Amino acid sequence: MAQALHEKELNLELGRLRLALDEFSMAYEWNELQASDERIRRYPCYPVELSVWHQVNSELKEYDNIHHRFWWSRHSGRALAVLLHSARYPLDIQYRDLKFFAQVVAPHLGASHDIHGVDVNGGTSPWPSFMTDDGTPLELSWDWGTKDCLPIIRYSMEPIGLNAGTSVDPRNLAVGPEFQDQLVRTLPNMRLELFQHFISFFNGHINKGMGPNEDGGDHQSSLFYAFDLTAAEITAKVYFFPKMRAKLYHQSNLQVVLQAIDTIPEVANDSLEACAVFREFTSDDVNKDLEYEMLAIDLVDPTKTRLKIYFRSRDTTFNSVINIMTLGGRLTNSKLYSGLVDLHRLWKALFGVSGSLDQPLSDNNHRTAGILYNVEFRLGDSVPAAKVYLPVRHYSSSDATVIQSLNDYFQYRQRGKYMPDYVKAVSTLL
Repeated sequence: MAQALHEKELNLELGRLRLALDEFSMAYEWNELQASDERIRRYPCYPVELSVWHQVNSELKEYDNIHHRFWWSRHSGRALAVLLHSARYPLDIQYRDLKFFAQVVAPHLGASHDIHGVDVNGGTSPWPSFMTDDGTPLELSWDWGTKDCLPIIRYSMEPIGLNAGTSVDPRNLAVGPEFQDQLVRTLPNMRLELFQHFISFFNGHINKGMGPNEDGGDHQSSLFYAFDLTAAEITAKVYFFPKMRAKLYHQSNLQVVLQAIDTIPEVANDSLEACAVFREFTSDDVNKDLEYEMLAIDLVDPTKTRLKIYFRSRDTTFNSVINIMTLGGRLTNSKLYSGLVDLHRLWKALFGVSGSLDQPLSDNNHRTAGILYNVEFRLGDSVPAAKVYLPVRHYSSSDATVIQSLNDYFQYRQRGKYMPDYVKAVSTLL
């Protein structure tokens, strides 16, 4: 699952992580790791992990502003470089992906509260993103893939203007068209037919004259992007939030999401059979308290795009996971059932719970606590598929426990080939 790799979210306890690393029989000593981390801080072009980053950095003729410099050279750009290197990306693909991040993504991550090592704005951003719990507008992800395939690095981000959250741009509207235009120029294979429908449906009612969204302290984010960095190309996804339209028209988030799908132009009803299965699932009494967060699509050929509905359950028992992953028993196949058995093994290791299916995880009232799911389908599919995101940040005892649990799981599945690379990447980013 996606794990943000910036410093605040990866505050690993060094002693406990050392024990985990020793068990992996890594070919370096802990004091060498600490020395390497120090070299990264002092000499940004010293480690091999940052060699391509340094090349891209040397080619940047200028930064748009000090915030662009921060996101690229002091924050996420380096972290992305370490992940790409650790995931064994070829040098030319590392260069492609870092160049895209430096030129397209980093200039659109908003105002940093940390400038030249000094906190401004009280250490908070005027537009805290819902992307991460600390408001950082970017989340990096290591996709383990299947069998012994190489990992895929991905990341999600929220485009944020420099004046977002101020009286000049209270709804963060200024950045959208500029960022989208730059994506179109940079990713020529990107398709926008469904994007145009959904951006108009979800955000068409928002205008620059509207003041800040007053929603009881909840987030104000309205649009996320994500990028999968495959060997063939960079592919984009986009995420839409229904909450503002729902509030305006006195509807539920679910009603808005389903209406958005129902009104896709030139789509026959029989193309939405999978959505009908999900709609039926949402009407079950046991699911009435699910919280619907967003709808995502791939920016590809509309006949191939996945429609992904994200929702949260505050029920943290594994029985609830079984109910949702099978859509209340509507999805029945042996592969899914064996997958749930595997998932339960990982669940117990990550969260330190017993084998009881009715045992909830520890109490946690955070906005992003509970279990996040998505249900996805393509137009024309007969049934959807469900995925679950395991919230280790809220319910695991430590990052060392997460690493050890992942290692044990992959060894059990005979898929631990790239675990040392992952551990080394996390250690480098401390």
